[in-house]
Amino acid sequence: MYRREFIKQGTIATVTGSAIINGLYMNSLFESTTGIPINIDIPSPYLSKLTVKPVMTAMYHTDVWEGPCRWKGETKEQELKAAANQFEAFNSFIMSDRIDKSIVSIFEAGQIFFVEDFRIKEEEYRKIDGDAKKADVLLINPYGCSVSNFDVAARYNKPVVISSGPSCRTVDVSAYCRSKGIECYIPDEVEDINQIFTLLKARKNFSETRILFPTDWKWPSVCSVAGINEPEKLKEKFGIELVTISYEELSKEMEQTRGDKSSRLDAVKMADTVYSGASRSFIDEKYVASSMEFYQTIVNLMKRYNCNAFTIECFEFCTSRLPQKWNITPCLIHTMLKDLGIPSACEGDLGGLLPMHMLMLLSNKSPHFGNMFYYPDMGNGTMAVNHSVPGIKMNGYDKPGLPYQLSHFVDSGWGTKVIVDFMKNDVKDITVARMDPSGNGILVLKGVLVGSKGWDDETIGCHDIAYMVGKESGTALEFVRKQADYGNHLPWVYGDYSEQLEKLGKLLGINVEVVS
Repeated sequence: MYRREFIKQGTIATVTGSAIINGLYMNSLFESTTGIPINIDIPSPYLSKLTVKPVMTAMYHTDVWEGPCRWKGETKEQELKAAANQFEAFNSFIMSDRIDKSIVSIFEAGQIFFVEDFRIKEEEYRKIDGDAKKADVLLINPYGCSVSNFDVAARYNKPVVISSGPSCRTVDVSAYCRSKGIECYIPDEVEDINQIFTLLKARKNFSETRILFPTDWKWPSVCSVAGINEPEKLKEKFGIELVTISYEELSKEMEQTRGDKSSRLDAVKMADTVYSGASRSFIDEKYVASSMEFYQTIVNLMKRYNCNAFTIECFEFCTSRLPQKWNITPCLIHTMLKDLGIPSACEGDLGGLLPMHMLMLLSNKSPHFGNMFYYPDMGNGTMAVNHSVPGIKMNGYDKPGLPYQLSHFVDSGWGTKVIVDFMKNDVKDITVARMDPSGNGILVLKGVLVGSKGWDDETIGCHDIAYMVGKESGTALEFVRKQADYGNHLPWVYGDYSEQLEKLGKLLGINVEVVS
């Protein structure tokens, strides 16, 4: 069986050596059966789970009586037994497959008690303090009473997810928490508990983003001026950090990779796998190996600076003449990183990179990304997105990769890029997104693919094109007109994630405008 068949059938080939140890081997890179991208020692946002502390409050009475809040008098022992049964059921729910353990890490459940004065004592809180302070979210079973559940939420000031659906008590607790500025969520048939956890995890992962950006120019990018050009505001608003390094440091690291015999051998192995996996190639394999050297360089720098996202300004990079010296363009590296769950965007454009990240977090899929072109005479008005940076894992990190071809970016024959035929896929619904220069708004197209171009075509430059229109309107006109307020580059994924983007935007304080 040829290696291309291994890749297409989703089977991970077995090799030895540093390439597989470092997670750089292409089969591992493109194939995952877990639904979580392969770890390459870069702190991928997808590998950071939401940490959850389950808590249940329970009340027992110090004596037996009946009244308006107690229609059946029971002994303390009877009430404690009932609480124990409820706690056992709570634990069973937590341990069941009703909670997706791929997105959450759950601390041991804690049970705390109070009596008829409705006050939880410090000794009870100490049972849960350690985990509750570390957790991202509290999962509260509302067994006790409304005020006890609120007191737990207020003490730790963490987002609260209530373990059961709408009821007199859960809406009571939620409304009071929200009135006091504490996030509180109730699962239901519209938005179940895993959907809530997914959104909270996405927000957490988004805030943990550290972007590596090699640049001497900095910003605005010369051909992407509508990107987000005030990175300090990203830190203030979202917690996102931008790490810039000089071209001198980039060049030094690349020359070290090129000068290291082991790294060169790894690059050749990876290039062989990439080349063999392609259904067709218009580029010499030696240039693919050059791209693998650059890939190793970028991974090493991202590890050094603890980054989990990447961008580089193509025009600045071009004028440095380093790409010509190394016979590379960044195209293949963007594809590879995205297929590992690492957001990676062209042209230093943070207004494209950040919504790309959001789409990846919500869809668990690798995106395409590119320039917008509008064709009013094509159908009722069709938009094209064109850059040579498709994902291979566009159907999902737990699904087989799409068939791909390899070609060259420049006329001289180098600059490895990937080509995918976007129409050769069962799914045609898509979601497109773009963040405005202020970082306060996102424009979303709920769309459908109507064509693609680039497959079996040796055209140089950016040439992997997806054509699309609004799903409901049949045109892209309204969307492209609104882009005048948002900017150019557009990431997109297969599937409709417009509603999830609206919800995540609300959590992040971003206005989301959906066009269809």
